[in-house]
Amino acid sequence: MKLKILLVNPPRVGGYSVVREERFEHKDIGSVYPPLSLLYTAAVLEKNPDYEIKLIDANGFDYSPAYVRDRIVGFAPDVVISRCGFDTQKQDIAVLSMAKDAGAITVLRNKIISDVPEIRDDILKNEDVDVFINYEPEAVIEKLMEAIQKSKEDFSARQNVFSVLFNEYCKKDDNFRNYLNEVPGISYRFNGEITTTRPAHEIDNLDKLPYPAYHLLPSLKPYHTGVMQPPFALVATTRGCPFTCTFCAYGRSKCRERSVENVIAEIKWLREKFKIKSFLFFDDTISIRQERVKELCMRMIQEGLDKLNWTCCTRANLVTFELLHIMKKAGMKEIAIGIETGSETILRNIKKGVPLDSIRQTAEWCRKLKIMFYGLAIIGLPGETKETIEETVRFIKEIDPFYTQFCFSTPFPNTEMYGYYEKNGFLLTKDWSKYFPLSEEPVIRTEKLSAEELKKLRQKAYEKILLRPSYLLRQVRPFDWAWNIKGFIKIMGRIWRVITGKAVR
Repeated sequence: MKLKILLVNPPRVGGYSVVREERFEHKDIGSVYPPLSLLYTAAVLEKNPDYEIKLIDANGFDYSPAYVRDRIVGFAPDVVISRCGFDTQKQDIAVLSMAKDAGAITVLRNKIISDVPEIRDDILKNEDVDVFINYEPEAVIEKLMEAIQKSKEDFSARQNVFSVLFNEYCKKDDNFRNYLNEVPGISYRFNGEITTTRPAHEIDNLDKLPYPAYHLLPSLKPYHTGVMQPPFALVATTRGCPFTCTFCAYGRSKCRERSVENVIAEIKWLREKFKIKSFLFFDDTISIRQERVKELCMRMIQEGLDKLNWTCCTRANLVTFELLHIMKKAGMKEIAIGIETGSETILRNIKKGVPLDSIRQTAEWCRKLKIMFYGLAIIGLPGETKETIEETVRFIKEIDPFYTQFCFSTPFPNTEMYGYYEKNGFLLTKDWSKYFPLSEEPVIRTEKLSAEELKKLRQKAYEKILLRPSYLLRQVRPFDWAWNIKGFIKIMGRIWRVITGKAVR
């Protein structure tokens, strides 16, 4: 008897698309990403012929909760595996509540929550989640499903004794607990008691992972960014980031690389099988080893993959003019760089390790190469004052990115920065649903600035950057009316959100 496994990327929340990945776990604006982690998990499970696998991306295809419920009931899975956003926990876990009602064992993953046991255990106590994965899912999922498969076999053999749903049977079966105890890297609830098993080993050889199971999706047409158009995919060439920025929920981790050959083969597969036109290199910091990125880009050019458009994210001090030139030749249209602040003092406070001169130089190189430079800035970091925000605005005007995103400092509870705000009484709420960096409402204040002052200063920053005539004129491309119309609509949408005080990216 096959184990029926359903993977669910929950619906959008409040009209926002949600990214639920190992390096981005909150609502987003203007982009829709494929559920890469679930696709990898599904691909690992598909290797076992004793499993029947289905996947629903309710976020990508904008399916309603009612639609998801109907699909769960229709498939009648033994197991439902899902991820949640940190700021969308309540809505996302509601999907698992539906699965519980249908008799399934429920499994959840969130990287931030896995680092904060008290939040994880509160979720398990609420009984909608049976098992929480504490490590990257591919390192855990096979042994977890083997344990559940053994319990299903026990259940099937004893159905004449227990006329209950599968998950109700597991609540009472000591063998279920014994099976789970042998699975590394999980926490689970049994008879009201929460148990955390031994640590799991991270995946060192990423080349051994199968390609993500994109074939389980109806198409790749819903996915895009503000610049990259469908059919669109995510390609992760590395996992982890060794840097120690105090605001980051995903840093301080070993960087593991896929081989260039393995990455090239995946991109070719995506182009040939799914006809992708664009993709995002979904690495925390793609150019930790510049020579590797050069080799990757040269191979893309040799293989004719330079016709695809792509974007990536890295640090300004980890690129050179030569590297950016090769990346552009290989198809890169846009690069996102963490500016964070225009204040050298605050850069030191947050242990960024990137001087402003490095950002200046990278911005200049991008301008010469006609690469779209996407600047990421944060308002309300430790030590922020009205003067440091003015420094940031002046600095951004100087380097003049193609676009700048201002988000509020959002200290996720697994970050070093969280302790700073909590210790000093600057943390305004522990309502995790408000921990949305692009929100119009900050969850912190600083020593010198109230939340209301931070809101006003962020709005002024956007106005000073977006409403410059010189900036608006530079977005115009002669003879490219499709770009101009699309760009006009996008920029006016951002301006309108700024003026009306709505969340903006």
